[in-house]
Amino acid sequence: MLKFLTQIRKDSLTYNTDLINLFLSVSYKSSVAYVAALVVFTFVFFEYIPSTIFMLLLGVHIFYQCIRIYYLQIYRNKVLSQEDKLIFLEKHTVLMFVGSIVWGISAVAAIHYSPPNYEYMMLFLIISIASGSISTLSAVYRTYVSFNLPMIIMLVVAFIFDDGEFHYYIALVLPIFTYVLMSASWEMHKSLKRTMELKDLYSEAKEALKVINSSLEARVKEAVEVNRQKDQQMLAQSRLAQMGEMLSMIAHQWKQPLSSITATTGAMSLHMQLDEWDEKLLEEKIEHINTYTQYLSSTINDFRDFFKPDKDKKDTNLNTIVHASLQIIGSSLKADGVKVSRDLNSVNTIHSYPNELQQVLLNFLKNAKDAYIQKGIHNADIEIKTYDDGDKVILEVCDSAGGIDAKDMPHIFTPYYTTKEDHDGTGLGLYMSKLIIEEHCNGVLSAKNRERGACFSFTLSKSL
Repeated sequence: MLKFLTQIRKDSLTYNTDLINLFLSVSYKSSVAYVAALVVFTFVFFEYIPSTIFMLLLGVHIFYQCIRIYYLQIYRNKVLSQEDKLIFLEKHTVLMFVGSIVWGISAVAAIHYSPPNYEYMMLFLIISIASGSISTLSAVYRTYVSFNLPMIIMLVVAFIFDDGEFHYYIALVLPIFTYVLMSASWEMHKSLKRTMELKDLYSEAKEALKVINSSLEARVKEAVEVNRQKDQQMLAQSRLAQMGEMLSMIAHQWKQPLSSITATTGAMSLHMQLDEWDEKLLEEKIEHINTYTQYLSSTINDFRDFFKPDKDKKDTNLNTIVHASLQIIGSSLKADGVKVSRDLNSVNTIHSYPNELQQVLLNFLKNAKDAYIQKGIHNADIEIKTYDDGDKVILEVCDSAGGIDAKDMPHIFTPYYTTKEDHDGTGLGLYMSKLIIEEHCNGVLSAKNRERGACFSFTLSKSL
């Protein structure tokens, strides 16, 4: 018994509160069944059991039920702490054990004092009480065991010590019956416990879902903001890298007109020294210088317009994008010995961001030029194509630099991934190009290898 109570104390701190509440809610029904069995016991055995013994047993039965109802009233509708659960289990286990002993003594007295065949009425009462208690006591399995086991053991002993061969058979069958009852009650207890645990898990999941839902919007906004800032940082890095490249392109664009201005002013100075100067010659040279300076101004405007961010979409077409881009990078490509061929057949209008599309095309062209330089290929050529395909417009830039390695192809649009030697690339150009085409312009950007080199292309929808 002491070991049993120790085990109760050990396990009670984790005992499900809902099981205890369920036990409390049905205990009133078990008390009604208990009283009904006591009435039958009194009606059948009152005249056979000596009055002193009978009245003592009846008083203990009534006192036991009064104590039980008292405890049920205390714990009913009470929020149980861990300590409350511990005390409850200990008290009710002992209380049920006492009730079982009282019924066991009652069974022994009934079998001993009553006439032949009345012992079967007592057997019926005990079996009915034990069977009925499955539905009321299984929620707290230890109380079920403490109520039924002593009572049935004492009934078995009573039948063994009472004369009669048939009584031995009953004593033999009762343990089997008890095992079946205990097993049925244990399965019901496990089922109830699983139900309560699932209920608790559902409640916890429901609360967790509420917390997640309440914070989900904020977390989504935070994630979107983080991604937006990351894209802005990458765009800024890409722009800074392009500014360096643009300065190099401006130098190429300005080199020839500045040389021409120097030559013109040198010729003017020579004529003045030789005193071979006339008004017509002066006007001609000044006109040349003016032409060169207008070209320089136009070049600056082209680069300035390129760096202006597009806030609104504009109607344009791919051929205009190609011409504007070559105005910027054409001299640089020519200086590096790269020949550009154009096959411009697109006629459809697109509603998009011209400067951002120029940025993508310039990135294609510069990557092709860098591939030629990195591989030491001379007489390089780049082919630019534009054409329409239904309601789509397509731009392709192809080179003859040998193509992209198979190991690099899956990663070329990944940020900070570069195939350029000596850490000459930022790894942002193609990533930003993909972001511009697919996120900003709702198009598709792709890369593939052809027989002689690589082809980059983007596809956009025409303006409706």
